[in-house]
Amino acid sequence: MINIRSEVGRLKTVLIHQPGFEHRKTVPWNKDAMLFDDILDVDAARREHRGMADELAASGVEVVYLLDLLKEVCADKQRRRAFYEDFLGPEILRTLDVDRLQPWHLIHGWPDRFLITADTLVPPLPNLYFTRDPAFVIHDCLIVSHLYWPARLRESRLLSSIFRLHPSMQEVKVWDGLLESEETRVEGGDVLVANEHTVLVGVGERTTSAGADLLAEHLFKHTPVDTVIKILLPAKREFMHLDTVLTFVDHQRILTMPYLWDRPDLYAAVADKARDICIRNHHQYTGPDPDELRTGSQMEILRKGKKVECRDKVLEGLAELGIINPDWTVWVGGRLNLYPTPDEHIICALREQWNDAANTFAISPGRVLCYQRNMRTLQALEEAHVDLVTFHGSELVRGRGGARCMTMPLGRVESV
Repeated sequence: MINIRSEVGRLKTVLIHQPGFEHRKTVPWNKDAMLFDDILDVDAARREHRGMADELAASGVEVVYLLDLLKEVCADKQRRRAFYEDFLGPEILRTLDVDRLQPWHLIHGWPDRFLITADTLVPPLPNLYFTRDPAFVIHDCLIVSHLYWPARLRESRLLSSIFRLHPSMQEVKVWDGLLESEETRVEGGDVLVANEHTVLVGVGERTTSAGADLLAEHLFKHTPVDTVIKILLPAKREFMHLDTVLTFVDHQRILTMPYLWDRPDLYAAVADKARDICIRNHHQYTGPDPDELRTGSQMEILRKGKKVECRDKVLEGLAELGIINPDWTVWVGGRLNLYPTPDEHIICALREQWNDAANTFAISPGRVLCYQRNMRTLQALEEAHVDLVTFHGSELVRGRGGARCMTMPLGRVESV
């Protein structure tokens, strides 16, 4: 059941979580604390999520719901108490009426009120529908993430408890070493399994360099992975995770942002203009720092038993290592010669990237799941002969996540 050796092998099993009652406790006055730019129409979001799940099932994928696993773990009364104690801790458990606490309360929140108050013993987990981040699989190991924001920390503990205590998952290897230090933070959206021996890790707003180093150390010792590539990103929400700006759509073929890697000065110029508009209108600029953008992205190559190598040109470096074929790259917003100027392409790409155009999820080599809304990027993928499986996501995207964010692949089959 648990085996991931690439981003694009034929998907066998995937873990997802449908938005639910936990979102009804998010209002305009607390949405920022819950990491949302807007509040969801929950019923519409659930319909969209079902549409995504239906497309996966129609593609022959076994779709596993996180809430179902949670209920199965807690079906036995003795195991339920053990799970509650493992997830909540004995101190909190002593303050709760265990007989009234149902498994779904661990996600929806307890006491079962519509707002989070001072006496909320179990806060809701509205970000849990982004199952990519709290844990991820590399080879046959489930790696528990160390999430950056306090609102999400409990998600990792929930996944860890489920996989360690579920009766059908006793053989699964679970590693939670990232949780041992405040400095070692890694989120699943920053981790891309390029191939059997190579893993890419974005280091930016959510994932730390120390976290990437510790992950590499574990992979080198316990898996066939012998190369981990740290890709340094601007530490801003616009570049939240590596998979918001780069995903694999086939072996050695990526979808990524135009000019981001080789012409960061163009992004800095767009940021300068956006900041000037804000200043003229007496409004605070909240975008990326233009000077930080000008420095561009870099990468560090960690090889098992060898010294660290540093590169300034990310895509060139990935091509030299045989991880990507630069001639096959697909650009968010369309091909490079589609626009009169690079600035116009970047502006279109930024608009579509905000709605997760780059956040595709491979069902099999050359076949990806993604939102229907990013038309120019979809056209670019079709021109590259990438097969598209699309679904509506106007509500889901308000949480700033796409198809890859909402899926945790558990098993893939690699072609021989």
